[in-house]
Amino acid sequence: MSRIGRLPISLDGVEVKLADGMVTAKGKRGEAFYPLPEGITAKIEGTFLHLGRADDSQDQRRLHGVTRAEVNNRVLGVSKGHSRSLIVQGKGYSAEVKPQALDMQIGFSHRVVAAIPAGLVVEVKPGQNEFTLTITGNDKHLVGAFASTLYKLRKVEPYNLIGFRYSDQQVKRKAAKSVVS
Repeated sequence: MSRIGRLPISLDGVEVKLADGMVTAKGKRGEAFYPLPEGITAKIEGTFLHLGRADDSQDQRRLHGVTRAEVNNRVLGVSKGHSRSLIVQGKGYSAEVKPQALDMQIGFSHRVVAAIPAGLVVEVKPGQNEFTLTITGNDKHLVGAFASTLYKLRKVEPYNLIGFRYSDQQVKRKAAKSVVS
């Protein structure tokens, strides 16, 4: 058995329906769907969802773990939601959330406007010479993709830590360059 695939998925506060190879999860934050791949089966036992596979072929073993992770992400998304935080550091950097857009001044000669995808909520918490962007939503892929798009606008540089960095990212700080005489 797959170490990930055999783990049960807790359904606390989430209503799950299985029909025609489709898993439908409905919770307080919305509804999510996931089509089961061929050979992967699902059954509900009490407050847990268990996934099984048809045989022990390499493809089935691979799909077993991936499917369990995807279904678990859908269940967590409709019950608790997913979030990602970015710390943006730099003198004069600022951001403002407008309807369906994030308007930022991040050290370029112009303001950068990033369209916020449907289903995501962005919060800005200002600080001194930095601010924190918190991206929340039901779809883990969408939250991560938008955070990655923002991160690529201005990656953190290792000398002064100016730019975007994830809240859990460890940046190895480099010493300033020195002149040899």
